[in-house]
Amino acid sequence: MRKAQPVPQPTASRKQMIESALETNKRLEPTYVAFIDRLKEYNDRTHDPRAAKFLAREKILVGDQYMDLLSRYDKALEFYRAAVELDPTNQDANQRIAIAESRRFVSMTAFANVHAGMKEDDVRKLVGLPREDWIKQVVQNGRVYSVWIYPKSDGGASAIYFDNSVVYHTNWNAAAPPAAAQSR
Repeated sequence: MRKAQPVPQPTASRKQMIESALETNKRLEPTYVAFIDRLKEYNDRTHDPRAAKFLAREKILVGDQYMDLLSRYDKALEFYRAAVELDPTNQDANQRIAIAESRRFVSMTAFANVHAGMKEDDVRKLVGLPREDWIKQVVQNGRVYSVWIYPKSDGGASAIYFDNSVVYHTNWNAAAPPAAAQSR
């Protein structure tokens, strides 16, 4: 059923991709929920490894939406770890855990390679895409100004500023970590 749903164009905006995924999930939900509930019950009752592998695969697919589409790495990690609990030998889940862990926080090395004049696609390839609610945009005098905010492992945040989709400024210390902010 999932494969029969319309797929957004590769050039679709992130908003269009999110809306398409939501629409697909909405269409599939009644059938999907009933099937997964029955599969869980069967797995709990029989401990059939085939059911565990299938449930793990479904957890990975949901985790992929959180990681690849929404950039919600913590939520993706929950699904990937649940997949490993169901199927400890699942290499896909273990690989995705490593990827999600590496993307949770912006790395100083990747951030340092962002420079003025880069396009959004180049930044996306280098640093990744932040959560959709960590992208702020304003249109002023016919220009689109935006800022992409990335969490850092110390609790602070970094920011990349765009003017019409081209980087014009970066700030590694855009927001101080909570402990540093309290000591001021």
